[in-house]
Amino acid sequence: MSKGNGFSLVEVIATMAIAAIVLSVGVPSFQSYIQNNRQTTAINELATALQLARNSAVSRRVQVTVCKSPDGNNCVVDGNTSDWTQGWIIFADTNNDNIRDADEDILRVHGPIQGNVTISGGGNTSDSISFSPNGLLASLNGTITYCDSRGDNYASALVVSRTGRVRFENDGDNLTC
Repeated sequence: MSKGNGFSLVEVIATMAIAAIVLSVGVPSFQSYIQNNRQTTAINELATALQLARNSAVSRRVQVTVCKSPDGNNCVVDGNTSDWTQGWIIFADTNNDNIRDADEDILRVHGPIQGNVTISGGGNTSDSISFSPNGLLASLNGTITYCDSRGDNYASALVVSRTGRVRFENDGDNLTC
């Protein structure tokens, strides 16, 4: 009688048990890795937009504004929501009103941020951020906070100083979602 090729039932069950153990340990770590990557990407994209706006204000010698924009054309300046996940635009704000008019050039458009996250501005950053021709903020400093399902301990933020400097903060003790 010839022995058949293949795996025995015991070998298959042992392999499945080992695979289940490896997956149960690896999947949560991978999910955290994905959330950290999304957070870093979103914060870096917004920081890049703010730095571009500041540089453009200085080089063009005109106020440049970054504002929330779901359609990539108009600013949402409602004061009711500070939701930056809807996307934003950067434009040359020639009349210094923080609202894009038809004759003002759009310098860059960023679409919505995907995922179950919130990016919210507080105080002077709830609707828009403007840089004057000398690179300073047109208003007082402000903070934009990124939060996801992990809560306050994993929150991060961009802090824009009055001098126009953008810095990253990830101290969960001082940030609230």
